Amino acid sequence: MQILKKEKQVVELAIDHLEKTSEALEIMITSMRGYVSGDVEGLDEATASVDQLESEADDLLREIRDLLYSGAFLPTIRGDLYRLLSAVDKIANRLESCLDFVDQQRPGNVKVYRTDFKNILDLTADCFAALRLALQAYFDPKVDVEELRQHASQVSQIESNIDDIQRSLTLTIFQSNLALAEKMHVAQLLVHIARISDQAENATDELELLSLKSII
Repeated sequence: MQILKKEKQVVELAIDHLEKTSEALEIMITSMRGYVSGDVEGLDEATASVDQLESEADDLLREIRDLLYSGAFLPTIRGDLYRLLSAVDKIANRLESCLDFVDQQRPGNVKVYRTDFKNILDLTADCFAALRLALQAYFDPKVDVEELRQHASQVSQIESNIDDIQRSLTLTIFQSNLALAEKMHVAQLLVHIARISDQAENATDELELLSLKSII
């Protein structure tokens, strides 16, 4: 794809936005791995850091929107590109919501399920990594369509694996001897985490649609 001045600015901002989201994810994963093992040290700081990164990502998305309004990229793909980047932005929102939930409500009795939670957290990191590679492939001037499709397929497969663990763990939680309120609290945490990979898959869907329209 030919990169003109405004288009180049959009790509640079999009990569910056992706890096902000990646940094927020790394902080969230590290903090949550500690939390499900019973370590709450640094949770407040991690939550504040992710909140700040999410705000910075929002600022970058607004800059991108302004450039698109000013004429960057062809009108036929402009809206699709903005929907893609908005979908990526919602990943940062999911990260923020998850850590805010944990920091404010501190659900208990998660330590017994720490192995499954850690598996989901690791897969969530893998899911985003695949999306990141797919996005980088798209924004590369020498875009490799097969590489993009391969990474996009990995996102869908990993998200499906997370869904399987989520269903199994939810059943285990509600068959446990915990009080109903405690079961619901732990399950709510599980939902917050699973929504991150759900949103990564949504972003991948937008990327595949955009690539159909813009890659020759």
